[in-house]
Amino acid sequence: MKAIKDSRFFETIVNYYVRSPSVTLCRIPELELLSQIQLERPVLDHCCGDGYIAATAFSKTIIDAGVDINNEQLAAAQQRGNYKRLERADAGVALPFSDEEFATVINNSGIEHIPDLEVAIAEIARVLKVGGKVYLNVLNSRYFDRWPLNPETAIIYKKFQPFYHALNEEDWRDILEQHNLKNVTFTDYLPESTSKMLASLDYRYSAHYFRKRISPLLILERFLPTSWLIQRWRSMLENLPWEATPGTGSGFLICATKAEV
Repeated sequence: MKAIKDSRFFETIVNYYVRSPSVTLCRIPELELLSQIQLERPVLDHCCGDGYIAATAFSKTIIDAGVDINNEQLAAAQQRGNYKRLERADAGVALPFSDEEFATVINNSGIEHIPDLEVAIAEIARVLKVGGKVYLNVLNSRYFDRWPLNPETAIIYKKFQPFYHALNEEDWRDILEQHNLKNVTFTDYLPESTSKMLASLDYRYSAHYFRKRISPLLILERFLPTSWLIQRWRSMLENLPWEATPGTGSGFLICATKAEV
């Protein structure tokens, strides 16, 4: 099993997310799997955020289009310069693109935060060409089945993230196939031990930043040298495995292909 330290993205990510070690832990396997995708153009980055993930995974590629609901994130993506076109839209309502406009749609850790998953998937299917592929990097039901803290904290976490859809393979396959997205495959990541570490860290840091639950330890970290924090995260995270065998990961990269009607 490959460990976090084996990733070519480790040093870049641990430096970029120096104040959020849980994000580092989550992004490493996401980037490892995303970067292996053979992008067929045109490409849509669905819930693109500030564009950092796409720019890191596909450093030599200009993405054809990105869409997000957050104006500040879109402004950052525009400044980053790795998209030909950026649009603001609620991906859970409608996408501002033509039918069958894209050959590839990617979504990294975004679709689970959209309340209306049915509409979001239907819209992805609509803008995807026949034979085109959609890739979704998501945490799944095992992430919460393995939740290492008090069960009440998982309920709180889902609300302030917000996290609407923690589905298993069968549920994902059902919803995708309902929208003519076939040949569904899953590539697992985050084995149980790493999943529990991620949940513990992410609850602590997310509660501080999103829920405004003040953590004296995290406040103290603001005054510590970044070099010290980076070394701390290296020693804490580097030996954790990120790969997982099929059916055992708390996250997976889903791939599905749009079939002929």
